[in-house]
Amino acid sequence: MKSQPKITHIAWLVAAMVSGLMLSGCNSSSDNTASNAPSDVSLIAGDYELNTNLGKPVTFVSHDGTVSPAAPFQMTIGYGSEAFHNPKDPADIFYTASDRGPNIKCEDSAKAPVNLADFCGALDSTGTFQVDNNGKIFPAPFFDPTIYQFKLVQQGGTMQPTLVKTIPLLDQDGNPIGGLSNDLPDRPKDLTTVASTDTVVANTENGYSNTAERLPFNQNSLDTEGMAQLPDGSFWIGEEYAPSIVHVAADGRVLERVVPNDSGVMNDITNKSMSVCDALKNGTPQTPAANYPITCGLPGILDLRSLNRGIEDVAVSPDGKTLYFGMQSPLANPSKTAYKSSRNNRIFTVALNADGSFDKVTGEYVYQLDTPDTFVADASTKQNDVKLSEMSVTPNGHLIQLERISKVTKLYHSDFSKATNILGTKWDDRATQPSLTEQTDLTAVGITPVAKTLVFDTENDYTPAQTPGKVEGVAFLNDEYMLLTNDNDFGIKGDPSKFFVIKATQQVEK
Repeated sequence: MKSQPKITHIAWLVAAMVSGLMLSGCNSSSDNTASNAPSDVSLIAGDYELNTNLGKPVTFVSHDGTVSPAAPFQMTIGYGSEAFHNPKDPADIFYTASDRGPNIKCEDSAKAPVNLADFCGALDSTGTFQVDNNGKIFPAPFFDPTIYQFKLVQQGGTMQPTLVKTIPLLDQDGNPIGGLSNDLPDRPKDLTTVASTDTVVANTENGYSNTAERLPFNQNSLDTEGMAQLPDGSFWIGEEYAPSIVHVAADGRVLERVVPNDSGVMNDITNKSMSVCDALKNGTPQTPAANYPITCGLPGILDLRSLNRGIEDVAVSPDGKTLYFGMQSPLANPSKTAYKSSRNNRIFTVALNADGSFDKVTGEYVYQLDTPDTFVADASTKQNDVKLSEMSVTPNGHLIQLERISKVTKLYHSDFSKATNILGTKWDDRATQPSLTEQTDLTAVGITPVAKTLVFDTENDYTPAQTPGKVEGVAFLNDEYMLLTNDNDFGIKGDPSKFFVIKATQQVEK
């Protein structure tokens, strides 16, 4: 395989992660202490903050040299895009992970922290600047997605999440993989209109630096989300770009990235490849192939995920033999318009080999998302605001799904026992139109969705000093306490990383 250029900023990254540490916590109860056999670790319920500066403040400068009127922007590390507790560890030990790194929508560049309109784009052949509002600004382009190990340390009547270990993700040669966009081929805007005159849309996003320079695509890069650890210490991680599931060694090396099996699929409008598998495994004319093993083993139709709505949630069965993963949102099939109004999401089961590696996908089920009006505090009317952002397994083996908008988070038991396994059926065929995304009566098409039971709702079951927002991580620390973590988007809006230790495991188990 071709190697990506070696990135030498890992020392800077690790130093940034352990510098500028500011911790604070507030105890939400005076009698919420419990013992966790086998290590007699006591936990204290509360909401705790962690603010760690990421590098130095960044100044934004546009393509014509205009300097942002805003003060230099100080990024902070986003620790909480996912969370996991290994039941073999003491209750005060847990893992989290970042996502791809700080990023800002180009269409939002007129707002803080950039404060420069029309920031992204390039000069055309006539010297005219063509604005790109569909790209992303990466103010820390060398950030490497990272797994973090934490310990909850008692100090007086409160606890502090203390960073124990950082595990940056690496390619097979030990280079940081990075978080910049993958180079993925265009797709039809609508799969039902594919004449040569119809529209194609990008299936990836151009990246720009804080000085408005185009950043290179990188097939190694991952937009990491859900995470689970296997008995051997390795991890499985969900990923949004491809989308994919990624097997990572305990030291951070990517062992295998499993992507949609869409090799050879063509874009009928351009008569060019639209295969995610081929682009990552073989590279493109502009971008070398990924420098780690690529397995094209997921249903090919998953390449129709909407941008930034890939695989966000991962869990593993207690025996380590079955991996669960789910899409964040319904597929954009046949179009983004269809996904925006759909409730029909997909959850999968995967058989793992004895060494924890990928064997095969064994199940695919429809999970119906709640309607936005049931997330009252969010006051949203948009169905695509509702997302599946995490899954986890309780001490008693219940599979929990985390649904959210922003202010409100719900936890659901999920039961597959009577759900229809649609793996390998017409619903995995992109030629099936109307698609699964568009179905409004599942009974009429012979599908029984996953049964779900609400077991926890932050709007009604939790009243902390600050309501959890954008919760993307849930882990069960023991048979009494669970942990929620937020994605603070690296401080783009000034939010800290939050760790909510809640005495609610028994409630969730019921």
